[in-house]
Amino acid sequence: MNPKLTTFIFDCFGVICGPILFKWYDAHKERTGFVDEKLLDTLREFDLGNISEDGMVDYFLAYQGVNSTKEELREELDGYFKLDHTLLGVIKVLKGKGFKTMMLSNANHTFFDRKVYPENPGFKELFDEIVISSSVKMVKPNADIFLHALEKIGSKPEESIFIDDNKANTEAAEKLGMKGYVYTNAGSFIEYLKTLGFESSA
Repeated sequence: MNPKLTTFIFDCFGVICGPILFKWYDAHKERTGFVDEKLLDTLREFDLGNISEDGMVDYFLAYQGVNSTKEELREELDGYFKLDHTLLGVIKVLKGKGFKTMMLSNANHTFFDRKVYPENPGFKELFDEIVISSSVKMVKPNADIFLHALEKIGSKPEESIFIDDNKANTEAAEKLGMKGYVYTNAGSFIEYLKTLGFESSA
């Protein structure tokens, strides 16, 4: 493996777990044909912490064809949360081998406090640092959140790799001198690690 590579930085939604809000939206769009042209801008405000989880639920409740109660819709959204345990196993091995591991996510931190951490007690221990956009009021693909993440974990861009399912985000990381990897699934990522000379088994 490249001796300069010391740090693995992972996106959350679409990598560590499946997408949640987009998955719900896509399912709703398929059922009703409703298209929300303001969704990306709204989710950016959500990721910045300017819209709360309750506010996001209320936003979706206003969609045509949604007849759920607030509690029912929150439960429906939460139902899309599925961790990729194969990838989590890889991250555990990386950390065990002495690499720095970090999660860098566009998200609202209250979801992690309410759902992710309580239901998955070992989750935090997989990472040396966690940066969630709403907590720092910065979002990918802006350079400032990457620079903040690198400073927090104490790594240089050239010794870090950023793994994200969104190519715009990996390209933003690459512009800062990081290595970028566009994530599709755990199997492909494991094969990619082998090309770097790394076996992901303990």
